[in-house]
Amino acid sequence: MSELTLENRLRRLEALRSIDDLIVDLGRAFDAGPSATELLPLFTDDAVFIIDQYGELKGAQSIADGVAGNAETGFSWTLHYLASPKVELDADSAAGTVEFYLWEIATSASDKAYWIGGRYIAEIKSDNDKWKFSRLELIADLISHYPEGWHEKPAALEKA
Repeated sequence: MSELTLENRLRRLEALRSIDDLIVDLGRAFDAGPSATELLPLFTDDAVFIIDQYGELKGAQSIADGVAGNAETGFSWTLHYLASPKVELDADSAAGTVEFYLWEIATSASDKAYWIGGRYIAEIKSDNDKWKFSRLELIADLISHYPEGWHEKPAALEKA
């Protein structure tokens, strides 16, 4: 393997940082309603989003609209924790793959509380120096109803 030039090393570091931002932006877009407006720029026009065994969306607009529309029948509120990204970039740092974990707290449209855990596997591309998902797959290892449901935050913490 040849030595990377300083310029190539810098390009790779900038790419890795931008991919971290892409993952953060995905979680925030999911948690913002979800927001079709915030989701749309995160995907390439021909992107594919595979949602475990529950469906597949094709195209950035379809993904944005489909995920945002899920609030009415799927989850009306979510809090995503996307962690431990493992990024592999190609030689020119213009594309790559990333895998990261999901821990999610959610409320369904029927007002039931859920814990969700799993991972995302993605293909990513740089599009005019903006990183986007070209393929995103959710592998849900855990989707568990929490019968007690969520409670309001207490006015004060109890002393142990």
